[in-house]
Amino acid sequence: MAGLQPAMAQVPPIPPGWQTERVVMLARHSVLAPDKTPEQLARFAASPWPAWPVAPGNLTPRGADLGHQMGQFYRIIYGGRGLIEESICPAPGTVVLWVDLDNRAEYAALSTLGGLYMRCITPILKHQADLSKPDPLFHPQPSPSCPMDAASNRAAILARIGGDFSSVQREYAPQLALLQSTLCPPGSAAGCGLAAEAPAIVPNPKGGVAMKGPIAIGSMAGEIFLQESAEGMPADQVAWGRLADDNKLRDMLKVHRLYLDLMEKTKPIAQQKGSNLLALITTALQNGHKFPGAPNMAEPVRFGMLIGHDTNIVNIAGLLDLGWEIKGYQDNEAPPGSALAFELLRDGRNGQRYVRMAFYAQTPEQLRNMTPLTIDNPPAMVAVDLPACSAYARDKACPLERFVEIAKAAIDPGCVTINNLTVKP
Repeated sequence: MAGLQPAMAQVPPIPPGWQTERVVMLARHSVLAPDKTPEQLARFAASPWPAWPVAPGNLTPRGADLGHQMGQFYRIIYGGRGLIEESICPAPGTVVLWVDLDNRAEYAALSTLGGLYMRCITPILKHQADLSKPDPLFHPQPSPSCPMDAASNRAAILARIGGDFSSVQREYAPQLALLQSTLCPPGSAAGCGLAAEAPAIVPNPKGGVAMKGPIAIGSMAGEIFLQESAEGMPADQVAWGRLADDNKLRDMLKVHRLYLDLMEKTKPIAQQKGSNLLALITTALQNGHKFPGAPNMAEPVRFGMLIGHDTNIVNIAGLLDLGWEIKGYQDNEAPPGSALAFELLRDGRNGQRYVRMAFYAQTPEQLRNMTPLTIDNPPAMVAVDLPACSAYARDKACPLERFVEIAKAAIDPGCVTINNLTVKP
């Protein structure tokens, strides 16, 4: 469609004489039900929340179909570059999907994989063997070398907003007012909506910190309304029909972006949560035999996908100072089913390797309308610049050696808790 061409044009073609050797993708699941029950959400809204077809926090059948469409598109675009065979199962170890252990991510991986390969799920889909522990790639835990200290993390967040929430609540007053009137129209009971909790940064029992109060509630509500729209709910069910148009939803998502920026991009938090992932991505780009779940075969991984959560993408964006813009969303949003791709390119004339990044996401309209994706009607695709490599970049690509230097400087080595993930120069 014509509306997608400007976004697609931002991903430059592969320069003549270059080839794509490998791609490592970090993706989030597609549409899922809110992770809280309607009863738990009731205190935040005056009206009953819509019913979902699955249990809280689970991927919906529609979300699976949308993920399937993205898988089909990846097969088209990377099949065209010789990384994915279109009609046969790949050689063992050349295509691997490593997935988080929770149901929504595993279901998302199955649906995406169904789009990539219809008959080859078992050899390709991998996850951590020990099901009793969180996967440290997607859910790193406190350790002696990476304590995720709540007091220091709280101080780091508050230092970014002037010591308390007053300044950001003033700055985002229009969006917070829109959220409040959507959750609790005039005449609602006292304490409804954003006023249900006082603003605070508190210790998280799982490590690190959690946010309470209007920004956290508003972020949660905006994300739920986006998921309702992407689920294809009738207009009178998306935010109870209280939003005049998509622009209102996009505007209130500024609060969601603020929440993620503070809670996932604040530097020590991004290092604590993202160092394992960035180390893995960097290592796998350097050596395709180092992708998790890849068997010890002669051929390296050509297409490796890590399927986790939006927070994982945001952590990496925070570490590398990445940004992107997708039509219909706030800048740097990681919407349902989106992915950040790291492409390893090789200049055939001199053997120099480069890393180029791209961000893929279905637009709000494509999600809501279940738009089939093709090479002529693609999802939104944008090139992602690496600011620290601007002086070295060529055709939006960073020399591999410089990328490794930048990644190594961004990673906290104490928070790399997975064996064999030391980033080598």
